[in-house]
Amino acid sequence: MEPSLAVPAAPPFKRSLAAQGGQVAAILDAAEACFARSGYAGAAMRAIAEQAGVSKSLLHYHFQSKEHLFVETQMRAYERLAARVAAAVAPIARGEERGLLAFDALFAALRASRDLVLQAELWAGALSNEALRRHVVRLREFFRALLVRSTEQILGPARAQLPMSPEAAADLVWAVLNGLGVELAFGEAPDRIDRAIGALRVLAGIALVPRAPARGSARSPSPHPSPDPAPRKAPKPRRR
Repeated sequence: MEPSLAVPAAPPFKRSLAAQGGQVAAILDAAEACFARSGYAGAAMRAIAEQAGVSKSLLHYHFQSKEHLFVETQMRAYERLAARVAAAVAPIARGEERGLLAFDALFAALRASRDLVLQAELWAGALSNEALRRHVVRLREFFRALLVRSTEQILGPARAQLPMSPEAAADLVWAVLNGLGVELAFGEAPDRIDRAIGALRVLAGIALVPRAPARGSARSPSPHPSPDPAPRKAPKPRRR
């Protein structure tokens, strides 16, 4: 059975999602729209409450702060993205092909959204905001665990052929995404970003090719075994 794409263990702050029903969903929808429109710094909690149709006190009842709300919004977005990628690769049988299709689906979705730009803004703010920094660390660990689980589910047994562990692959993708977020935030060289994504896809394709067994390692028996070699004759005794 393939690993489940379940949400990782509960983070240190209480999540305020499914158990609260429609109110929280409305707040998260409004927050997502406000953050996309105004950025992290420009989005106001009062504006989010008004768009969600709730009071500001009720918003703070569910979410401790704007930092908390932003990270919850990003977590929900990443969960949706993971589900979309898993659905896209479901009809594909081979692990290598599933991996490349997942790569394409992931980067196409992120390229079309402002999530990476918002994340770059979040990282910059966390350098001088300790409360935000704690939530950023929490988001990073959440995304890493989700990416590891997604990699294990998508590749299945083929993940054993990777030249690195799913955890190392998740760290690499995380670092690349953050770098792309900074480039997208500047928005001055979109063609350079496209080339970088294309080059990364080539490397991903190479990494997904099954590796040949190492020299000297045990090999599976051939379906057409060669005949046993002729026995060697014992050497004749030398005359004295």
